[in-house]
Amino acid sequence: MTQQTYSRVMSPLTIRGVTIKNRVVRTAHGTAFADGPISDQLIAYHLERARGGVGLSILEGSWVHLSSYNGARNIHTWDDAIIDSYRRLMDAIDPTGMRMIQQLWHGGGIYSDWRTVPYGPSALPGMLTGVPTRELSHAQIRELVEAFAAAAVRCEKGGLHGVELAGSHGYLVMQFLSPWSNRRTDEYGGSLENRTRFAREVLAAMRAAVSENFIVGIRMGPEALEGGLTTDDIVGALNLLKKEGLVDYINLSMGAYHNIESIIPALHAPAGIELDWVSGVRERTGLITFVSGRFRSLDEAQGVIAGGEADMVGMTRAHIADPHLVNKTIEHGPDAVRPCLGCNQLCVGNIFIGQTLQCAVNVQVGREGEFPTAAIPKAAQPKQVLVVGGGPAGMEAARVAALAGHRVTLHEAAPGLGGTVMQVKNIPHLSGLADIAYWLERQVYELGVSVHTSSYLEAGEIVEMNPDVVLVATGSQPREDGWQLGAPRLQLDNLKAPFVITVPDLLGEWVKVEAGKTVVVVDDTGHGEALGVAEYLLSKGVNVQFVCRFAEFAPQMNFSWRGRPALRRLNATGRFRLHTHSIVAAIDGKGNVDVKSLVAEAPRQIAADHMIFIGYNIAQDDLAVELKTVEFGGRIELIGDCASPRYLHAAIHDAYNIAINL
Repeated sequence: MTQQTYSRVMSPLTIRGVTIKNRVVRTAHGTAFADGPISDQLIAYHLERARGGVGLSILEGSWVHLSSYNGARNIHTWDDAIIDSYRRLMDAIDPTGMRMIQQLWHGGGIYSDWRTVPYGPSALPGMLTGVPTRELSHAQIRELVEAFAAAAVRCEKGGLHGVELAGSHGYLVMQFLSPWSNRRTDEYGGSLENRTRFAREVLAAMRAAVSENFIVGIRMGPEALEGGLTTDDIVGALNLLKKEGLVDYINLSMGAYHNIESIIPALHAPAGIELDWVSGVRERTGLITFVSGRFRSLDEAQGVIAGGEADMVGMTRAHIADPHLVNKTIEHGPDAVRPCLGCNQLCVGNIFIGQTLQCAVNVQVGREGEFPTAAIPKAAQPKQVLVVGGGPAGMEAARVAALAGHRVTLHEAAPGLGGTVMQVKNIPHLSGLADIAYWLERQVYELGVSVHTSSYLEAGEIVEMNPDVVLVATGSQPREDGWQLGAPRLQLDNLKAPFVITVPDLLGEWVKVEAGKTVVVVDDTGHGEALGVAEYLLSKGVNVQFVCRFAEFAPQMNFSWRGRPALRRLNATGRFRLHTHSIVAAIDGKGNVDVKSLVAEAPRQIAADHMIFIGYNIAQDDLAVELKTVEFGGRIELIGDCASPRYLHAAIHDAYNIAINL
């Protein structure tokens, strides 16, 4: 591949005298790596992406005023203490040629809880917490305007190239802009011109406070909410800002907390999903335009720029998954890039449960300081490493061990690599999870791992092979006894095929269910597996009765913002019924299933053709037990589901962390 192949996305762009080397931008996103000033951890995180070829990065929204503080870890730009840490950041970043902008943020009442009195444009409850705000006075508005300007000055003194006003996603500026959240009757409310007044005053104050060649932009987009801020409103507001010379670019976004899943669309969404809402904004405003929307490759970015929709393309999660996406693509082609799955599990999910940013497929996120240039350190004493199991855990362990210089052999009992994650390949909206298996398979072969498929090993054979280390990655198996965590003492009868179908048999298409049949899907875990099974069945024309012990559908998917979009899809079929707070109480052997509510007395009886239980799997760790029995002298490590049946990201993290320390 050559740079000419990606001539548009790799061409430079100049904004207010600042030249950006290519059209790839990483938009602002929470990391929780800093708490006040810029930390070494945050510097290392951004530096790795700078080394990887990114043109522009926008630092996560920093708090400009004490009233924007919500107790979480974040950057504080409300006092001069930030300046020296910005200088340390830029000393590291400048040699790479990547440009840096700081997003300036105030949430209004969006995150406030009962311990504080939140403020916003109008006295309405904050969407996320429901705590009512107090209406900002004119004096308080002036104080906030000055706080934004002072923060911009600190950013420039710290050596950054610009600032971006957070006018998106339901935060304070959008609260002023939106007709539903701005109920004011003074000069800040009513008409679009009045609703943009706060943004105009903030931008004007920032522009006046910084130098001529310092970039000032804004992030903004429609709310995707009936009665909320529309794309036409956005265009009107931007043209007002442009007329007054207040913004150098628009960073388009979409969504707010009424439909939180629209802010960062997950793997169910196609690349460019946000263009459905913001297409044409660049043409209608004439502003330099950034656009995001689950773009994962330079090929996709090239297409957007060629189509005239944007000047820069946001590729944020893609660079969490692989910080060297740009350089790898140019030097080795797109298949070399570790794929972002769009699972939102440890990026979005971690931040919203108060943890630091991680990635399901890239274990080095947040640990960049340990691994200069993302390299795996070479082992002081290379070992003979045997990996048993070719799922994500086994392949990641083999990849990392090979990079560390060990001699690695991998045996997989099945005819191909990939493990149980490959079951998703036939599930609508979930098939992208298998992307990591395809990438890992390519990696282990390219690294020279000795791979043996259709190869079932027993303990005695391993003893004869005499490896130094055995990494057991043999996975787990579904329970077949109908045990439910919501009713642990209940024993069910009549759990026999063909009435009861296992997940591997269904998704492997060893068993087929005819259209029009009814299947009871029992979800005891609340994660993505039952969701996927239901969606697969519905795609085949099957009727699904979904029984779960939880108060809501797929609660483990809430913080990855995947549950509600899935439920919309399932309900849209007209063949899906959800039974919450429920367990299966009895099966009569004639196709009748008694569903007992945990919050009501009378059970419901469902006439079904089949039942599928999605419960907590059982670790398939027999090989490790046998190796200890035959007194194998080498090191034995359990990784992934055979250590504890969990999730895809747990398997990959287990494998990496063990393989890196062999």
